[in-house]
Amino acid sequence: MIGNYIISINQLADFSKATDAKKRRIIKQQKEPNKFRIAYYQLAKARMKKTVENHGDLEPIFKGIDELLSRKPIKPRQTNDKMVSLEALNRFINLKLPSLLCDFQHEVIKKPKIKSIILNGVEIIISPDVIIRLELDGKKYLGAVKIHISKNNVFDNIQSRYISALLFKYLKEVVAKDDEEVLEDLCLSIEVFGGSIISVPNNLPTTVNEIEVICDEIKLIWNVA
Repeated sequence: MIGNYIISINQLADFSKATDAKKRRIIKQQKEPNKFRIAYYQLAKARMKKTVENHGDLEPIFKGIDELLSRKPIKPRQTNDKMVSLEALNRFINLKLPSLLCDFQHEVIKKPKIKSIILNGVEIIISPDVIIRLELDGKKYLGAVKIHISKNNVFDNIQSRYISALLFKYLKEVVAKDDEEVLEDLCLSIEVFGGSIISVPNNLPTTVNEIEVICDEIKLIWNVA
């Protein structure tokens, strides 16, 4: 599933509220990805994913905090990573995960090889952090979670709705089998520094239309960047 235009789900959310100059920077980064780009906050995100997988059990978070506290950073980047990761983990503790995640047995699904969908001619890489399946009243339901950690670039509720809507479409188009339904309340965009957990909006078609308009702008800038 390779298109001429490609963007990650987080970059699309970022693009939607960016200045013209930043939009051009985002597109240039997508066109010429930095192969040596360092992934930040890896330990923190891994612990958050484990807590989601384990029905909200915070033990992985507490262990992550202990591990980070024991680290002795050498470089400024490592110091910043440690401090922001610690703050993110402490903020995550105060988030109230929905009861569907915590109170019902679910299984974690292995992520499929296809990580993206095509919307309005743009390939959007979704790559959920966690995909789960649960059974309610004899029916199988799917959900997915995307976690965003950025102290200086917090997604607002509209950006988070774009993410949860795209998670829903990805599960419907790529993951769900004939006997499985995608549960809107279980497609979750977790914004750690914003303190929000946003599920699929009630006006899903309107939200998808808004994303399609964003895709038009991505293609426009792509062709001139």
